[in-house]
Amino acid sequence: MTPEAQSSDYESGIVLLESGLWRLRTARITPTKPGAFVALWRRLDDGATAPFGVDDRAVGLHVFVEELDHFGVFQFTAAQLASLGISQTRQAPGKRGFRVYPSWCKGLNRQAARSQKAQCLAFHDLTAR
Repeated sequence: MTPEAQSSDYESGIVLLESGLWRLRTARITPTKPGAFVALWRRLDDGATAPFGVDDRAVGLHVFVEELDHFGVFQFTAAQLASLGISQTRQAPGKRGFRVYPSWCKGLNRQAARSQKAQCLAFHDLTAR
């Protein structure tokens, strides 16, 4: 794994797996909202930040989440990131950060529940049972 200094607060890095380069992030649990927040941005030459685009060299993103006795990982492919509006495309401006909702998050509002449903195929609960 090679650390990425620009998002070091989120224990960021990039790793080469069999399928290609993957970005890594650790999501942060926030005290006032369910789910966890993760930053995903790049710094432009002029110093501004921007979302990663669909032309990024990484094939996807692993987001690790730990909350109390729960642990899991979201494994988003580049196509999933684009369909969720996270990657910058010609049709969508993309996002510099977003919330993830692991399967153990309950009592979500309507928008958060929709996001959780859209993210569920990418989530793997690794909690020891």
